[in-house]
Amino acid sequence: MIKWLFINRSIRTKIVWSTILTSLIPMLVLSFLFYATSTRSLERTIYRTTNQNAEYLAGYLNQYFRDISSSALQVYGYDNRILDLMAHGGSSGDADFFNKRDALKNYYQAVGNKNKDAIIRILIYGADDRLRDSWSRAASYDAIPFDPSIPHYAEMLDLPFQQSLSFTYADKVLNQNLFVYAITIYDPFKHTKVGSLVFYIQEKELMKAVEANNKAPNVIVLQNSRGEAFYATNDRYADSVPAYAPPPDTNARTNPKLIAFEKRKDLLVGTSYLDNGNLSLSVVYPNDELARHRTNTLYITVGAFFFAMACIALLSMLAQQYITRPIQRLGAAMKTVRKGNFHVTLNQPIHYRDDISELTRNFNYMTEKIRELIEMRFQLQLRNKEAQLLALQMQINPHFLYNALQTIGGKAVLSGDYDIHEMCRALGDMFRYSFYEGNTESTVGQELAHVGNYLYIQQFRFEDALRTEFDVPAELMDVSVVRFVMQPVIENVVVHALGGPDERRLLVRVRAERDGEDVVLTVRDNGPGIDAARLASLRSGLEQRSLEVFTGVSIGLKNVHERIRLMYGDAYGLEIDSGPGAEAGTAIRIRIPYRKRGEAHA
Repeated sequence: MIKWLFINRSIRTKIVWSTILTSLIPMLVLSFLFYATSTRSLERTIYRTTNQNAEYLAGYLNQYFRDISSSALQVYGYDNRILDLMAHGGSSGDADFFNKRDALKNYYQAVGNKNKDAIIRILIYGADDRLRDSWSRAASYDAIPFDPSIPHYAEMLDLPFQQSLSFTYADKVLNQNLFVYAITIYDPFKHTKVGSLVFYIQEKELMKAVEANNKAPNVIVLQNSRGEAFYATNDRYADSVPAYAPPPDTNARTNPKLIAFEKRKDLLVGTSYLDNGNLSLSVVYPNDELARHRTNTLYITVGAFFFAMACIALLSMLAQQYITRPIQRLGAAMKTVRKGNFHVTLNQPIHYRDDISELTRNFNYMTEKIRELIEMRFQLQLRNKEAQLLALQMQINPHFLYNALQTIGGKAVLSGDYDIHEMCRALGDMFRYSFYEGNTESTVGQELAHVGNYLYIQQFRFEDALRTEFDVPAELMDVSVVRFVMQPVIENVVVHALGGPDERRLLVRVRAERDGEDVVLTVRDNGPGIDAARLASLRSGLEQRSLEVFTGVSIGLKNVHERIRLMYGDAYGLEIDSGPGAEAGTAIRIRIPYRKRGEAHA
């Protein structure tokens, strides 16, 4: 990925990419920290807000049910007339009948005022569960039945001491949803049942009281002592609401604002106990609202990140112009120089001392020096022309020698002596190869042909005492090589290994092989070899640079070695391997690069 961004790109693109990549990691870290911090702060804020709202709602509902409960307990007042009515009943013949009616009237009026006319019907039952009296805010509410069709009909009139029961149901007579609050009245001293009170409230009035003190998106759930959720804002989170269970802590039972929030299915769920209504209040903060806030925060973070990265990229693009423009001018000037126009000079302010201005000054210096070198080369070419004229004059003698040898060979053929003709031909070819006017490089095939002519002439001198073998693959014949590297080596073998007192037969093997990117030419003989001291001296001499300037053609091994190194480098040249003793022989390896003729050596 990094290579794709930077390789084969312009400097302008590299500067922009490097700036962006350098800023990317810090920006990612900062964006992550901002998002994490913001979401944690958001969660704490939501938790705090939800908790405050839940505490306020719990206090309000507890007060709401306290008003209903205290309205029921007001029957203990009024000179015990209502309690007496509940315990013993009453009739028109009772001496205290009218006082009881006045007490009931005052009681109903007090209940209505205390609960802001939310209660629409009141039923008063005696200890024997018989109806003693009733009151309705309107005549139409008199039709509300109290029979087994109502939930909890059997237990509403016989509740435990200081216990109440609340629930809602759909009344089929009025076709309305009603909220019912029932409580059993006991003698405060004997704890014996006196009677029961049943209050009816329209469910919509209860909904108004709850929703007026609730803040969206909270979901409110009210459960009675039977574990029934008789009121809920919606039933989406019914499975996440804990079942009704009075807290064991007395403080928690009497303080509805003690709300403990916990996570359930990624929801915030808080539960409070409303002691006055014998109810539990559950407040659910939905996760989708919290997720929406998190998503908004994420969008803000991502947007800010990309905005910052875009600003960084734009500023880097503007700043890089001060770097790339001088380089582009320098590149354009170099293209002009490459086309052959060396009269190019870049203008550079004197007061600039940065890297680009230093390159510009060096470029101007380089073009000036090139112009000077061109003038010097022009003068050298003039002198070279003069030298070529002199060389043409000196070539008269070699051409005369070629013609003379051809004439001698022709005469020998006419006389029937073909050996003289072949010797003249071989000698002529050797002179022609030696005085070749073209390139200083030849091929392995041409070198071997030159060596063959030399050995052909030598075999006329030594006859059967000299034998040769060649092992050169055809694909290596076209490999380029410096002229006169094989013949001096062969001549060195003939001079030093042939014609000794033992009059041995000399076998010279010439072999060529490929070694990776190189070619190794090996000349091996079966001569007496070289003693260790002489071999060490030869090897040391090859490694030492010669200070002499060779003129003409030299046949020395050192000359061959230095010419190869001068042409191809220090990795190439001659290697000598030999040992003293009879039939030990000597091997001279010539290492050159593998390339065809006309190819440049890298």
